[in-house]
Amino acid sequence: MQKRMDRISIIAGYGILAITVFLKLIGGKNQSFSLIGVWLDSLMSGDFLGFWQTEFAAGIGVLVGTGIFLLLTVLYVFDAALIKFQRRIGWLQSFKTAWLYFTIFFYLIFIQFYSSSIWLGLILIVCAVEFLLNRYLEDKIERDRKYAKLQEKEKAYKADRQRRLAFPGNYPPEFHQIIRKNFRYYQKNYWLLIFANAVTFFALVILFFTYQKFSHTHTQDAIFDKTGLLRIFIESGGILLLLFLLFLSFMDGLYIDFKAKQMNLFIQLGIRKRTFLTMLLEEFSFCALAGVLLGGILSLLITKGSGFGWALLLYAGLVILAMAFHQEKIVRLLQFSPQASAKSDHPNQRLTPWFLLIGLIALAITFWWFDRRKSTETVLVIGPLIIALWGLFFGVGGLYVKHNRGKQALLLSRTDLFYRFHKSIKVLILAALLQVLATGFFLPRLVTFQLTTAAELFPYELVAKVKRPEVQQVETVLDRAEVSWEKYPFFPVTSVDGDSEWEVFGTVRPVMFIQGQHIGISESTYQQLRQAKHLDKRPLNLKKGQWHVVYQQAISIRGQPIDWDPQSIRPRLRVGTPLEQYNTTNVDLIFPMRQIKSQERLILTGMFQRGLQENILVFSDEEFGGLVQEKQPNQLFLIDGDKKLATSLTFLQKKYEDDQRWDTTIKPVYERSQRRNNVVTENQLQVLLLIFTLVVCVFMNAGILIAKFESEQRSLIAQRKLLDQLGMRQKEQHRVLKQQVNLFICVPIISGLLLSLGFIGIMGHLRFFSITDWQQFSRVFLLDYALYSVGWKLIAHFIYRRIKKWR
Repeated sequence: MQKRMDRISIIAGYGILAITVFLKLIGGKNQSFSLIGVWLDSLMSGDFLGFWQTEFAAGIGVLVGTGIFLLLTVLYVFDAALIKFQRRIGWLQSFKTAWLYFTIFFYLIFIQFYSSSIWLGLILIVCAVEFLLNRYLEDKIERDRKYAKLQEKEKAYKADRQRRLAFPGNYPPEFHQIIRKNFRYYQKNYWLLIFANAVTFFALVILFFTYQKFSHTHTQDAIFDKTGLLRIFIESGGILLLLFLLFLSFMDGLYIDFKAKQMNLFIQLGIRKRTFLTMLLEEFSFCALAGVLLGGILSLLITKGSGFGWALLLYAGLVILAMAFHQEKIVRLLQFSPQASAKSDHPNQRLTPWFLLIGLIALAITFWWFDRRKSTETVLVIGPLIIALWGLFFGVGGLYVKHNRGKQALLLSRTDLFYRFHKSIKVLILAALLQVLATGFFLPRLVTFQLTTAAELFPYELVAKVKRPEVQQVETVLDRAEVSWEKYPFFPVTSVDGDSEWEVFGTVRPVMFIQGQHIGISESTYQQLRQAKHLDKRPLNLKKGQWHVVYQQAISIRGQPIDWDPQSIRPRLRVGTPLEQYNTTNVDLIFPMRQIKSQERLILTGMFQRGLQENILVFSDEEFGGLVQEKQPNQLFLIDGDKKLATSLTFLQKKYEDDQRWDTTIKPVYERSQRRNNVVTENQLQVLLLIFTLVVCVFMNAGILIAKFESEQRSLIAQRKLLDQLGMRQKEQHRVLKQQVNLFICVPIISGLLLSLGFIGIMGHLRFFSITDWQQFSRVFLLDYALYSVGWKLIAHFIYRRIKKWR
């Protein structure tokens, strides 16, 4: 058996080596690279960091990601070579496994790297298959050893079993008839698995269809552009992939538990291991293929077959990863090992306070992380949020059971908590997580898009940023066109880094894409811009060295910091254009830290970069006057008039073409009609993805609850029979049953809403909601949540009516 395991490891190691050397899996700007090839090219280029930053849009992110995969490859190849020469290192296997899990987590979370190298998932699939096969064979060695020790004691029993139950030769027709009847009798369990696979595959096809549709008009570079539609798609797709992985893992676990219960029956019938394994593979393959067929047929109505192949490949990877979470159960099932005897499923009262403490600490970390200005409402907080829900539910649930176990009135309606505590809490945790995602992340963002009016984001027909030599020429063009215009003096302001991607720090800091570029004006100009929009004056009372930030972004845009540099506590901003490079030892002189006295979200000239660029920084009149004495300011032209006027200002695009080497999305002239069309298209895509994600969350949540009750059908029927024998009236039985259903419906909804209020409050704080914004948001949110609640009312009624029929 060990030789077989070694052979699998050798094949996997050399197979991964072949994949990394010969297959070009990583897409760059100009060509595709193999994993080994891209590192060799970068080392031989002479400019290691420059190679990664120029060849890949994600830059250092791809460097880190490929480095992680390269280390994974080295581990597997090194292990294969050691095995080939009959050498072993004890800790290497454990480190391989740990690094494989880390790589999978990194690959799913890091959206920028995942989007540029999706085919690297082949390496993960090979590693996962090698891990599962070796784990199975390793356990088989140990079990065979124990089996050999017990062989003498069980010899008589096995002989009798072989005579009576083994069915030597062909199985009789009655045996096949029993299997078919058993399959039909428990068809609802298979329908649940088919439903899970169908929903997953349907969603994946829709995602790839959306990607292909928008990729016709948006290049790959748009993924890494903060205004790109493909980036919006990939961020939403990453969240959905994690949700589907959890969903499939839960449903696969239910299927394995169901087959483990059936196993004793088939053992008594004398089924052979090979036959039982074949039956398992046939049933699971049938459910998976039926799900693909059903989801594929539904998707054809929308996609006409587009994106089917990619969705099938990613779906296969999700299925393998989901099954990997249940490796212990699968091995026990294939070894014909009976289920472990069910222990008393009560909460551990000694650990309850610790659970509660861990949950509160994790919740505090979650809200703190989400509230950090430079985290911009990150969805990565799902990690600590899961830990927080785990601790809170086990802690609060344990306290509830402790103080209410003796209450007879709750005995029947809370049977799940009193006697199936851990299983019930796990279902509640997963359902609550989906509720928080739905009502704390996706629904609030959907509301903000409902409140967004594109016309309000662009108050002027044209906005031009003009340097001093071209001011007279622009004024002449505008006077000839007889349009209404105003100009205001400004200085360009640059942050250390306006991009959220990772950077490598050295003595000389390289060019950073995208460096944040903003507009610096005086307090007097700020008041004039407010007056032009018919807004009341807002005295800022700025002193020299104090700045005020105006984030020009819609209410639907996630909060963005003025400086993305993760090393700075306070923003580092310089008055002037971006730099090619600078000495980091002089960073305090080149990019001094600024004191931000106040901040607000307000459209004064227009939202041009979804809140990432072109924000307004207001200086005191004294400080602005000192800058004017040093150098001439640029002029900001705000123009209302003919749309065709933009063609007359195209000379600025060519004149300032060199300025776009830092960021091609920064323009000297912005046209309202084009920007408004872009924003409308982006918002429509976001709304569609948010609605789709909400519907998927509801389906997953409902599927989890239905599967939970379906898996306990026998115990619920037995409980009803007992209540009949005790003489309880049908009306009272229905009340108890409704309370059992409401426990798993209401607790996740209520806990999810309470936690969601914290996320919503932080979201409003990060987006600088005014009192009017809160009033509008609350009104629309309550309306949407009412519709959401009605949907859950119907789901609860369906589940209750379904269980009510069981007798």
